[in-house]
Amino acid sequence: MRNPAAASLKLVNGLAWVTGDRIQTNIAYSTHPENKLDIYLPPQSQQTAEQAAPVIVFFYGGCWGACLKFYKSDYRFVAESLAKEGYVVVLPDYRYHPNVKFPAIMADATEAVEWVSNNIEQYGGDPNQIFLSGHSAGAQMSALLTLNEDYLRPETHHNVKGFIGLAGPYDFLPFDQAYQPILFGPVENYPISQPINYVDGNEPPLLLLYGNDDSVVFPRNIENLSAKVLQQGGVVEVHRYDGIDHPGIVGALSVPFRNRQPVYADILNFLNQHRH
Repeated sequence: MRNPAAASLKLVNGLAWVTGDRIQTNIAYSTHPENKLDIYLPPQSQQTAEQAAPVIVFFYGGCWGACLKFYKSDYRFVAESLAKEGYVVVLPDYRYHPNVKFPAIMADATEAVEWVSNNIEQYGGDPNQIFLSGHSAGAQMSALLTLNEDYLRPETHHNVKGFIGLAGPYDFLPFDQAYQPILFGPVENYPISQPINYVDGNEPPLLLLYGNDDSVVFPRNIENLSAKVLQQGGVVEVHRYDGIDHPGIVGALSVPFRNRQPVYADILNFLNQHRH
C-alpha cells in the first residue's frame, strides 16, 4: 500500500519531465533485491565527452522505513531538478526497518556510494566529484557517510566534495519515537547513529537546510551540528526558511515551488561553489 504522500509525489513527478534516454533505471548495486538505483543524466547539451559531470547521490527519508515507505521513483523530481543543471544524479533504494536494523541500512548506503565510485564514469559521471545528499532520515544516512570515515573506502571518501542535508536528524538523542531504540539498538550502539559524534573539522563542506515550520525534526539538529563543525574549524553553510515544513524543504525542488523559495538556488550555489 502506498503512503499518503503518493498523490502529491505523483503530481510533482509528473511535472519533472525527463526523456527516457536520460534515465537508467533499476541498476543493481548489491545482491539484495531492494538494492537498485536509478541514474539521471544531464541534457546532452550539458554533457561533453571531454569532461565528466559531477555526481550527486540522494537518499530519501521516511524514518528509515518506520513511518512511510518511499521509493526512488518518488523522488524523480529531485533528480530532474539537479540533472538539468549538469549533474549526474543517483537515487538508490535501500532496505527498511523493521525488516532490517540500522547497520544493514548503512551497509546498503555504503554499497550504493561505492558502486557509484566504481561505475559512474561509464555513465558520464566524475567519480572524483561526488556530493552526498538526502532528506530527513536520508540526510542522516548521507551525513554519516560524509562524517564517519569508517564507512567508505579512503579513496572514495576523499572524492566526496560536499554534503547537502535537507531537514536531517544529526543529534537526536535521547530518542523520542518508539521504533528508534529497536532500530538503532542495542543501547551501546546508540552513539554511532549520531552524525554529530564524527565531526573533526576535516569533513567536506556541509550545507544544512531547514524549514522553520518543521514539526518532525527539531532545530537543535541543525544548530548543534553546525556549531560543532565551526568549533572544529570546518566549513558549514546553514539556511533556515520561514513558511516551510518538513516535507516542504524537499518539495521546494519541484517545478511548482522551485522559484517561490530560495532552497533550490541555495543548493545550486553550494554545488557550483564546490565542484571543479
